[in-house]
Amino acid sequence: MGRGYFLDRDIIIDKENNVYTVLTNYNPPGYIFAYLKYIYTGKGIWNGYERVLKRYGIHNLIKVKQKFNFESCYDASFPIVNLSNIVKHLKPEEKLQEILSRSINDEILYRLIEIVEKYIRVDKVGVTGSILLNSYHKDSDIDLIIYGCKKTLDFMETFTGFEKDYEWIYEANENYGIDFADILYDNRRRGVYKGKRVSILFVDDRPWKYCSDVCKKVGRIKFRATISGTCEALFYPSIANVISNNIYNVNKVVSYEGIFSSALFGEREVEIEGMLMKCQNENVVIIGDIDVRGYVKPL
Repeated sequence: MGRGYFLDRDIIIDKENNVYTVLTNYNPPGYIFAYLKYIYTGKGIWNGYERVLKRYGIHNLIKVKQKFNFESCYDASFPIVNLSNIVKHLKPEEKLQEILSRSINDEILYRLIEIVEKYIRVDKVGVTGSILLNSYHKDSDIDLIIYGCKKTLDFMETFTGFEKDYEWIYEANENYGIDFADILYDNRRRGVYKGKRVSILFVDDRPWKYCSDVCKKVGRIKFRATISGTCEALFYPSIANVISNNIYNVNKVVSYEGIFSSALFGEREVEIEGMLMKCQNENVVIIGDIDVRGYVKPL
């Protein structure tokens, strides 16, 4: 029997056949954080689905027409889907096991299996995106997930990387309005394998406690600091500790923009702009707030 809770990057389908991607490992009562990605029209290259969210980023997500709920403990609004409206829950690890257990005569799936067997070689793995939805086409990306902290760190320590995806760097600079995507790029996580674009994603294998802290917005800040991030920096949202003194007494950085997660992994000096949050036990700076988009730039 499969798991009965939701994890980041799962896919859910509602009663209207709309397709959502789950955000974070939080499992609130009665609903789930998830953004609308596809609607079914019978047209398009994704087997009848058309993509709604064409580019990632909070600035694009807030333009999507779906239900948002204000979460008082986070002092922010999140896109949600009510549990009562969900008719299907697609789990990445189950889809990958299904693919590995049958004969394959499909180039994309064949490349996926090659990557898993050649480079990943761990048991807690899944596949998400259009392959999980079974709506992929010949030029679709391959989006693989590695679950759990230890498996994540093992992969990052041993994998030397794919062929570089220079198109990703160009697209990221344009989408986020920055000029330093080249130093955010890590070809262990995104690259090209035999002509196919590949992403390696990391997800905690446990659900998270909802509203474990209460935070309130203070305002925009910008500062430099030394940060340290382990596997939590590679999950979503990305979390790293601030280990140097700073004028705002910030203890932690939390990024809802996945593009900055590699910058939060490891120990380095960075420049940070974001929304200062006063929480019960610490000060946190948020990257990807609706009012302050922010950034993390390695120095």
